[in-house]
Amino acid sequence: MFIQLIWVFTLFHLSSSNERPKISPTPPKIFLKTGEMASFTCILQKGSLPVEFEWLKGNNVFRSSSNAVVEKSQRTSSLIIQSVTISDSGNYTCKVSNSFGSDMSTSQLIVEGPPQWLSKPQDMRVGPKERFTIKCSGIGHPSPTITWKRQIDSSWKDLFDSSSVFTKISSTEISGSQLMKERDEGKYGCEVSNGINPNLWAEFQIQVSGKNITHFSV
Repeated sequence: MFIQLIWVFTLFHLSSSNERPKISPTPPKIFLKTGEMASFTCILQKGSLPVEFEWLKGNNVFRSSSNAVVEKSQRTSSLIIQSVTISDSGNYTCKVSNSFGSDMSTSQLIVEGPPQWLSKPQDMRVGPKERFTIKCSGIGHPSPTITWKRQIDSSWKDLFDSSSVFTKISSTEISGSQLMKERDEGKYGCEVSNGINPNLWAEFQIQVSGKNITHFSV
């Protein structure tokens, strides 16, 4: 009987010590504003020690920096970003591995804040019969919208209310053709906004000539 008890205990010990890791559930989404601190914590719920923690952002291994640090102990690991920006938005995955397998959990960080530039329009010189495109875009959460305007006299008017030679290709790009110097040459602008101040604003000149399109630095 004593030998049987030892055998049962040994089997239980072996089964419990040869266990793949299991992580406690993490929040699927985390909403923060720019400048706030983000903290992700990964807790080993069960599994044989030792384990190895690894953090990923998207599909890339996350590395510590002056603004972000990864802390580890025997059963937990934390990823801390001191002051988040829009570019910190994304999926953060904690992966835990041991000799018997691995487990992972992912949280999506969504940073809410004013838009940031992706593409600013430039001054242009176009021929009177040329077709051209202009792009204006930004990134942010909520997703920004683009408003195109044209300066008439001393005020700014909606571009599509004041001109029929421009066409919207997408939410961030417009095209123009058949411009006339007296009618269409002048100052234009685009505004990028998402309801969180400050908005982005860029002005650009369109000159009409008989030459090919030439871009100038803003």
